[in-house]
Amino acid sequence: MKTRYTQSRQGFTLIELLVVITIIAILAGLAVPAFNGVQEKARLMQGSNNARQILISLKSYAGDNNGNYPDSDKEAQPQTSNDAYRLLFKRGLLDDERAFTAASSPYEPDNNIGDAPDFEEAVKAGENHWAMTKGLSDSASGNAPLVFENPTSGGSWPPMWNCDVAGQKKEGRAWKSGKIIIGRNDGSVGGEQLESTKGDSVGLKQIANGKDLFTTFSEQGEFLDVMRD
Repeated sequence: MKTRYTQSRQGFTLIELLVVITIIAILAGLAVPAFNGVQEKARLMQGSNNARQILISLKSYAGDNNGNYPDSDKEAQPQTSNDAYRLLFKRGLLDDERAFTAASSPYEPDNNIGDAPDFEEAVKAGENHWAMTKGLSDSASGNAPLVFENPTSGGSWPPMWNCDVAGQKKEGRAWKSGKIIIGRNDGSVGGEQLESTKGDSVGLKQIANGKDLFTTFSEQGEFLDVMRD
């Protein structure tokens, strides 16, 4: 009686390999956007924490100056948000400038603030990411935008941002999700949605009656822009 031996099949056919590769590619395609979304949320949170630190210092300044913020200082007469924020160092309210940046910002502080009493090295040109609404006081509407990410250059009201360079180290850049970090006068901070995720000059999403957060506060407002160079 002859015994038959069956040889077990080893390896994969070409079709099976292609199926496995396709499945891996699909899973990778699903995982990458999810990872990028989580990563952006983490960076938004860090940027919001930085803005919150600045807000806390501004509130402390206002508490010592009849509710006024440093942009109203008659002696210094700040022309940029850098000038206004430097007064926070001069008043002893800050001693670290690392909060004055955010992810994917072209503006990065070196944390060299210089010496008292002038602290001339603090938040110099190219070291501050955050613009500031001009003319607010601690008693103004809590919803008024006080601190926000640098907009496109020009200084027009309401400020605009560039969604076409989202996530890049470019001035006026938005986040890839079409958001901008804004700190309000009541101390709250968060990502605010823009009108679109595309365009080189995009404003905040309208709330009602054709107005956004900025024009609801003031139709003819002003802000102190960042010192770009």
